[in-house]
Amino acid sequence: MISIIVHILILTVIFSAVIRKISEVDDKIIFSAFMLLKISCGVLMGFLYWSYYGGIGDTIYFYEQAQALFQYFQTDRISFSEWIGFAPLSLSQAEFSAQSEPRTYFFVRLMSFLYALTQGNYFSMSIYLSFFSGLATWSFARELVKISKENKFVIYIALLFIPSITFWSSGLMKESLMTIAIYALGFSVLKWVAKPSNWLYAILAILSVFVLWKVKYYVPIALLPILVLTLLFNQTKFLREFPFPKKLMLYVGLLIVGGTGIAFIHPVFHSGRFFELIRISHDVIAQNTVDSIIQFQLAKNDFLFVIQNLPLAWFTGIFRPFIWEAFSFFSLIWAIEKIIFTLLVVIAIILSFKLKFNRSEKWWGIAILIYVSVLSSVITLATPNFGTLIRYEVAYMPFLWLMVIIILNKFKRKV
Repeated sequence: MISIIVHILILTVIFSAVIRKISEVDDKIIFSAFMLLKISCGVLMGFLYWSYYGGIGDTIYFYEQAQALFQYFQTDRISFSEWIGFAPLSLSQAEFSAQSEPRTYFFVRLMSFLYALTQGNYFSMSIYLSFFSGLATWSFARELVKISKENKFVIYIALLFIPSITFWSSGLMKESLMTIAIYALGFSVLKWVAKPSNWLYAILAILSVFVLWKVKYYVPIALLPILVLTLLFNQTKFLREFPFPKKLMLYVGLLIVGGTGIAFIHPVFHSGRFFELIRISHDVIAQNTVDSIIQFQLAKNDFLFVIQNLPLAWFTGIFRPFIWEAFSFFSLIWAIEKIIFTLLVVIAIILSFKLKFNRSEKWWGIAILIYVSVLSSVITLATPNFGTLIRYEVAYMPFLWLMVIIILNKFKRKV
């Protein structure tokens, strides 16, 4: 009980420090409501898995593995350097199964530190992750609002209050850590662009990329070349004599080269087994999925399987599930959310022909579309399970929501 009170006090102090820096009353209300929502989502997720799913699921596995790793350190079964990751683990696969998957091992090791801090209280760990996930999201949203004040409330809606995204980026899950890293990167880049002399933001950006690479390597592979090139091509003086179509062709060409270069740093790509591994991942998940499976066409070889299913994977990763594909109460809410999103997309596409977009809006719109298209296609094809997709789309759907709602708001302001 004393431990929980201490952690509540710590979070209260951080919350108070942040809210004192917010001058607008409506922003204080929005921030307070959002942080309360994030923490509630983290707690609700814990109850969902411990009670409704009977103590089975990724979040339970992460917690139990973090507990095991810390207890091995407490009992001197592993050294301090092994615990913090400076030395290889002297544990067998049976003793500590998380080490078989590098991304899971990285996350579980970090969670073992949090386990030590919270004295093993699952809900305290979940609240901490939810809180800092919310803080990172808010910080990025605030920086965007400073740049685009006319879109203040639509930015808050898209990044803070989309139900499925807010819920699945909370709690003791990899997606919470990924969310912290993505928005910390976005925050640091916006700050660094505004003040290039402040290298602290560069350090934060590098740390964020490192965490993303460790926990969700496909995110920085897609995001980094798009981010760097968009910042470059968005400059007024860059290739001024080139017309926009030629700039766009060069942008896409450099994006392919840069993305391929970054991708081949990771073993999945430089091994030459990219298409094979996507097919293997698809087959394994499909075999273990019943109600929430996403059906794709089979093919004679791995390359053909990926290529012929990319359009459906892209569409599914953005617009599905449909109402009749819902398999639980939560998936039904998600399906309704997707219907609303699809209608807004159709309206935004129609209205966009009546609008004029400036240089910056064009480049960032193209960047979002490419980023979302790459991740939605690959993720959906590799994980043909709606239950998994609802979590994984946290990496890209907020930006698509943001673009769509900004277009609608632009038309509203024009009228």
